[in-house]
Amino acid sequence: MKRSKLSEEKQLKLIEHFVAGTTARTASA
Repeated sequence: MKRSKLSEEKQLKLIEHFVAGTTARTASA
């Protein structure tokens, strides 16, 4: 169960980072 939560948190952070990067790129472009 703990592993699942950790993986979920990592996924959330990854998605956040990806979204932030995409937004920055769009704003830059």
